[in-house]
Amino acid sequence: IDRGYHPLAYRMMCLQAHYRSELEFSWEGLGAALTRLKRLVAMIEKIPQTSNELIAEAEDGANFDWIDIAVNADLNTASLLPHFEFAIQTKQASPEEKWAIIGRVDSILGLNLLTLTRTDLRIRPKSATITEAEVEAKLAARKDARAAKDFATSDQLRHELIAQGVEVMDGDPLGWDWKLAV
Repeated sequence: IDRGYHPLAYRMMCLQAHYRSELEFSWEGLGAALTRLKRLVAMIEKIPQTSNELIAEAEDGANFDWIDIAVNADLNTASLLPHFEFAIQTKQASPEEKWAIIGRVDSILGLNLLTLTRTDLRIRPKSATITEAEVEAKLAARKDARAAKDFATSDQLRHELIAQGVEVMDGDPLGWDWKLAV
């Protein structure tokens, strides 16, 4: 947490390997797990919300065999994750079916996917030298500079943010994230 990693990133890192295999910890591996978790949460955030009744109906008629197969194959969460990501991205499944799948898989993995947001995953590293309010102010100034086509100022503000541990992500709805120290 002091380095800016959400605890669920560690859980994701562990889930990516079979529990009987040796898992070698590295900060790069933890960073990759956090990135995968953020992408997963971003996919879920794009799924339209629907009523609990429709989700329950979809759950009753859903085929969860692929989930059961992975879990019954010696708790193979490493093989479950890619199938899960595919299932919530496919256009063949309705939003209700996707929410049913998310609920079922999350009850197994414990990643809080029904309530977790990408903002929740943004944890300020202890070593950060800037507050979130200062980040937002610099990003607003950078946005104004870009609108005025003052790209030199925009680049300068971006470099200042990077130097203070903030990664600016143009085009991302969240706009920024802490750059994790390794």
